[in-house]
Amino acid sequence: MTLSKKLKPFMTYMDDHDYVKLKRFAKSKKVTMARVLREGLIMRMAEENPYMTGFNDGLDKAMGLMSANTAAQMRFPSGKSFAEIMTDEIMQHRIREVPNETA
Repeated sequence: MTLSKKLKPFMTYMDDHDYVKLKRFAKSKKVTMARVLREGLIMRMAEENPYMTGFNDGLDKAMGLMSANTAAQMRFPSGKSFAEIMTDEIMQHRIREVPNETA
């Protein structure tokens, strides 16, 4: 990761639990909390990020298994199958990959 000589300040809020986890993680890796956050942002914004791709591929596999399972084809009064309801729920957890804009 390359940092410019002049860093811009940025403030964020997190709950106590996440703050403690971040602080412990940074200490265990012997890096600053700010560095962990910067690296996380860089990774999250990267195009074709292997973590995001792998995570989404795993969710796609789970949805495929759910849809292929005959027991999951049971229909509810709404007309949707159990597989359709669960697939809709899983889709909400996909990480949305947004292409980087070039200036």
